[in-house]
Amino acid sequence: NYRLPYVDLFGGVIGMSRNHFQLVNGFSNMFWGWGGEDDDMASRVKAHDLNITRYTPNVARYHMLTHAKQKANPKRYEKLYSGRKRFKTDGLNNLEYRVKSLKQLPLFTYLLVDLTGRRS
Repeated sequence: NYRLPYVDLFGGVIGMSRNHFQLVNGFSNMFWGWGGEDDDMASRVKAHDLNITRYTPNVARYHMLTHAKQKANPKRYEKLYSGRKRFKTDGLNNLEYRVKSLKQLPLFTYLLVDLTGRRS
């Protein structure tokens, strides 16, 4: 009997085409710590008139893995409210990283990156 905590919830497991991910400029680089990044991504998706599809539990049912709680980002709401101003300048197009390893598998590609490196 799972129900979304709020209607626009966009966290957990998402799937997007490469074209859509590039269109919305990926995830923001402003969110570190817990909270806000998924809501910011939902705003990016909606701002580009893309649809969010939710499948029924018999098709897409997930159980959260146990993990240590992360400290909440105290500025997450401030960054979330100003996010729309940054959609075009904050994301894939200003991300600096170095690819450490790449594995192409049948259903996905696994990338391990170092976010402190120069873009490669």
